[in-house]
Amino acid sequence: MRLWLVGLLIGFGLPALFASPYNGGPGGPILVVTNAANPFTEYYAEVLLAEGLNSFSLRDTSTITSEALTNYDVVILGEMALTPSQVTTLSNWVYAGGNLIAMRPDKQLAGLLGLSDTGNSLSEGYLLANTASGPGVGIIGETIQFHGTADLYVLNGATNVATLYSNATGITAYPAVTLRGIGGNGGHAAAFTFDLARSIVLTRQGNPAWVNQNRDAAVEDISAVRSDDLFYGATTNALYGPPTNDWVNLDKVAIPQADEQQRFLANMILGMNSGKKLLPRFWYFPHGHKAVVVMTGDDHAGQYGGSYAARRFDQYLTNSSPGGSVEDWEVPRCTAYIFVPSPSFTNNAQLTNYQAAGFEISLHLTTDCAAYTPAELATLFTNQLNQLKAKYPDVAPPATHRIHCIAWSGYSEPAEVSLQFGIRLETSYYYWPSAWITDRPGLFTGSGMPMRFASTNGNVVDVYQATTQMTDESG
Repeated sequence: MRLWLVGLLIGFGLPALFASPYNGGPGGPILVVTNAANPFTEYYAEVLLAEGLNSFSLRDTSTITSEALTNYDVVILGEMALTPSQVTTLSNWVYAGGNLIAMRPDKQLAGLLGLSDTGNSLSEGYLLANTASGPGVGIIGETIQFHGTADLYVLNGATNVATLYSNATGITAYPAVTLRGIGGNGGHAAAFTFDLARSIVLTRQGNPAWVNQNRDAAVEDISAVRSDDLFYGATTNALYGPPTNDWVNLDKVAIPQADEQQRFLANMILGMNSGKKLLPRFWYFPHGHKAVVVMTGDDHAGQYGGSYAARRFDQYLTNSSPGGSVEDWEVPRCTAYIFVPSPSFTNNAQLTNYQAAGFEISLHLTTDCAAYTPAELATLFTNQLNQLKAKYPDVAPPATHRIHCIAWSGYSEPAEVSLQFGIRLETSYYYWPSAWITDRPGLFTGSGMPMRFASTNGNVVDVYQATTQMTDESG
């Protein structure tokens, strides 16, 4: 039985692929302005939900009018081109007391934001928050990576609240995040000089340019393309170009770099809005828990002999307090991912009893460690889920999944296929091999929080990514 730490399980449902899971948002004083030309603009809804700022709406930029803006106190403007009339509408709203946060803003907004454009940019850099005051209070006081491109500005009325670095130690003269108070009505205009949503997605999911490359072949035991290959820089395969930096700087792997970036945004929203409506913020976990461990294991019972899943389930039942609630997280439970038709359980009744006690039994789909197309993966799911159902007729439809060998073909495609089968949480991002991570525990996707996947162009996939952070193969 292989055991891992992952993240927090989120609620389940089954919307259509790439249909927005947010339904326009629950409503409230925060507005996320989206643009169909850049689907990453919708991902700010995912950021707000993860940060417990649930009082928001989403509207396409084409619907933004002066009248519409009067309903909101804070506007998050994703990276997009604006018309001169849209710039005027937003500017008038800010001068009337609105709070604007613009992501890699249209250069026409530079004057409102208190910035002067240099015409230059910086890609794949770092930023350092001012932790002494403002939205940087509580953020890590070290440089953290961002992914994507930042435009280079000089201050022209704005305050610098985070500084761009060319590398982990190379400070620049340019801001990464700025804030400016405007007018006598309490308005503010803030800028992230890079696209925060894109940076969070790329930090969490890896480098899309490395898709389907077996980059870590020299340091792993099986020749398979895996999810960690999207992060491994020092490839020895000349077909992939010369070795380069890891996608995550392992010297900073203990820092949840994606989470810190989005918490910087949450701090900014709360600070800018402090003089307006009360804006509730929900804590990350139920009952005020400060951390959550989700235990999962791959049960290769047919390979190793005997059922590890049943043994582990029995151990947790023994360790459960009498009368403890599964729903209220008072007793330990876990998920077993099982091969089919491996003898993981004696019979269907045994499996049913474990499910009734709060354990999940799900499929450990195998591709024999080979690469696959989405169509091939869908066929494998169909066949192996049918085998699982035939062996254990009362097995519940799987809600979570990890693929054998962590075989990961594509970027978000494996999650997209699993969604078609009702699976809403993927644990197939996997922090290893030990020869790469060299005993450096951390968060190699920059996050300890389950959040939805996004495709390479930013379309949200209604499946949560919960990275397997601690594995029995990590050394």
